[in-house]
Amino acid sequence: MVDKLEKGVKRVFAPIIAYTGWEDVVTDEMKNRIQIERLANPLMETATDYEAMVYLHTASLATPLSTEMTNIYSYLFSKYYGEQAKGIGVYTDRITETEQRELAKLKKWIYDKQNK
Repeated sequence: MVDKLEKGVKRVFAPIIAYTGWEDVVTDEMKNRIQIERLANPLMETATDYEAMVYLHTASLATPLSTEMTNIYSYLFSKYYGEQAKGIGVYTDRITETEQRELAKLKKWIYDKQNK
């Protein structure tokens, strides 16, 4: 029980991973939402969808995203900011199985990076 509690506490306070050099564009609103998502799922062994979206947001400012990552980013942005996504014409409510696997890999990578 203590191990799970310790793991949950570490998870909630893990660093926020952004694309290198773009950490300062993660807003306080984003940071707060990440904390809320982590608190709701303290024993997850991957990053949350919102953390993946924030990482892709910062990465997209530094380098063009692949088509797969653009689709994943649009999906996650639509999940959290649906009205804005509709307003700019990028709303999507699903991704392919391949993109789901890529999202899972990204979330695991972020989680692993947080725990180094």
